[in-house]
Amino acid sequence: MKLYTLDPSSRLATNITRISRVLMMDVLVKGVDISDLDTIVVIADGTPDDIAFSIIAYLLNGDKIAGIVKPKEEKRVDCVGLIPTYLKGNIRKILILLDQEDDTLDTIYERIQKSLKKLAKCEIKIIDKEDEKRQKVYKCKYGSKEFELILVINGLDDIHTDKHTIEDHLLKAAEMLSIGINDLGDSKEAWKSIEYHHEEVFKGLKEKRNIVESVFPQQIRGCKYLKS
Repeated sequence: MKLYTLDPSSRLATNITRISRVLMMDVLVKGVDISDLDTIVVIADGTPDDIAFSIIAYLLNGDKIAGIVKPKEEKRVDCVGLIPTYLKGNIRKILILLDQEDDTLDTIYERIQKSLKKLAKCEIKIIDKEDEKRQKVYKCKYGSKEFELILVINGLDDIHTDKHTIEDHLLKAAEMLSIGINDLGDSKEAWKSIEYHHEEVFKGLKEKRNIVESVFPQQIRGCKYLKS
């Protein structure tokens, strides 16, 4: 999957450009007519979420092009309120990636559903599967326009941490690459503590698709909905 940054001057664009150069990934495209896009990816938190997703997109291959953006102010569930600004042209699928943090999954889903009902003012169909606890698909309608919201919540149960974030996945990748980690009490701090190994982890992910498939299950499922 190829990515087109909707804001070329953003930090997200800078981060993806840099990691693409370092890892020699042909994941970014330029000169895309926005009216031709039917998919947008919203990074609801920041870095390293943008870097991790760009590696996943690269490994999925294919000719699919998705716009990618990081809202300047709204974070996590608040990004749902921006959906009307993204539903332009042919956009019909929006993927939002957000960290679980210390919220329960039920709390996040309740907030998402309330925000969608307030936004769409119509019945919302939820495609729910028991084995996809951190990923849901919502079929919605805004005005006369039908769209799907693919929600992906970052975090892994087998990483024992106070707050589940994208760093859970990166730490699991580090372990699979035999990089020692001292403390998993806080996944963000644990990831920060191996700062000198970050590039090594990113390179390992880019070179070993099996690790990506193992540590980013809900993100990959979400991306498959984009391609369908």
